[in-house]
Amino acid sequence: MLELRQLCAGYGPVDVLEGISLTVPTGACVCLIGANGAGKTTTLSTIAGLIAPSSGDILFEGEPIRRVAAEKLVQRGVSLVPEGRRVVSNMSVEDNLLIGAYTRSDDQIGADLERVYQRFSRLRERRRQFAGQMSGGEQQMLAIGRALMARPKLLLLDQASMGLAPQIVSDIFRTIREINNLGTTILLVEQNARKALSIASYGYVLESGRISGEGAAADLLNSPQIVAAYLGGD
Repeated sequence: MLELRQLCAGYGPVDVLEGISLTVPTGACVCLIGANGAGKTTTLSTIAGLIAPSSGDILFEGEPIRRVAAEKLVQRGVSLVPEGRRVVSNMSVEDNLLIGAYTRSDDQIGADLERVYQRFSRLRERRRQFAGQMSGGEQQMLAIGRALMARPKLLLLDQASMGLAPQIVSDIFRTIREINNLGTTILLVEQNARKALSIASYGYVLESGRISGEGAAADLLNSPQIVAAYLGGD
């Protein structure tokens, strides 16, 4: 579904990513873990077309996309749930969800909206409420629902657990697993490494803009080095 080849990208003349390569197979849930400032958000923003790479390649379904505009990538099946959720605070919950379907012109938008409401009953209850009046967990549900309204083949999730209470984090990760089990390919960027590895099949470790390790998620969970660095071990 997705392949990065020696990807370099950053801001202005400074590259944050220094030649990273990774693969996300169709139907898989792959996670990218690392400390703050490692380049995780930059990676997703570059894949989504929000940052232009300085070199390297991005392949989506075997086709190069590094020069494809962000809105065209959404039409091709790439949706980003951004860090910090970024809902439109002075618009209703339902209007925020419909923004996710902005590039679509088919007759299934209403049916997809109903599916989002079935998955997130709280959004249905608050569909007329301003998004900015919702809690952080509700806004995260809204951000995920908005991305699903684009019918993505590949869902990019950036820090889905940030700032949320533990029970809400568990609910969000259960939802991510369900979305993946229904066939959506997921690349998950997370600082909560234990949660990310618990639902992923494969993981990459990003350190200072470079991939410093990779492996099956279960193996990374049991790696003494990963435990010590990212999972709170000693």
